[in-house]
Amino acid sequence: MWVRSLILSLILLFGFWAHAEEIHANPYRLMSYVAEQTFSRLAKIDRQADDAQQQLEAIVRQQLMPHIDYRYAAFAVLGKHIKKTSKQQRDDFAEAFQEYLVSTYTQALAQYKQQQVLIEPERALGEQTKLGVRAQLIDADRPPINLEFKFRKLKNSSANSADRWLAYDLIAEGVSLLSTKQSEMDSLIRADGIDGVIQLLRDKNLATQE
Repeated sequence: MWVRSLILSLILLFGFWAHAEEIHANPYRLMSYVAEQTFSRLAKIDRQADDAQQQLEAIVRQQLMPHIDYRYAAFAVLGKHIKKTSKQQRDDFAEAFQEYLVSTYTQALAQYKQQQVLIEPERALGEQTKLGVRAQLIDADRPPINLEFKFRKLKNSSANSADRWLAYDLIAEGVSLLSTKQSEMDSLIRADGIDGVIQLLRDKNLATQE
């Protein structure tokens, strides 16, 4: 009996891995999957509950962050300043920026009120290594919000595994989160230095958690 159970478990696990690889190999399917998982969990949250904020943050960490290339985004935000940083500073900035993204997306999801999300139809990927997937947030009480998620393809070193796509930027109504933060951080780094900006991000992250 235990042998049959083990075999069944392995089959189910293999099926899960195959499904996960298929999703990550296509940014359109990945976006649809993440949206479905995220908004289905959001719909179950009681916004009046004492731990509603913690539930929202958990959704961001579990459903969104695994599919976001936060290190690539962090280094893009550093821009030309990255040449003057040490490996430790880059790692510290990436970690602080990751937590900043968690706070940003948690605040954004707090505004969700059962709006409909429409994602553009899947297109052929060809040889592209970067592309944008457009979506609309439909609200009956106001004009739709146009969104575009930027993805990049990460080559897999294993011949037996497919390449993976991760998101690195969100463009809302034509405004890039990455470009906005790059401009903001450029001024802050000039004024306070990279260590000062890392501490600033850490302080902001702590403030949002209190």
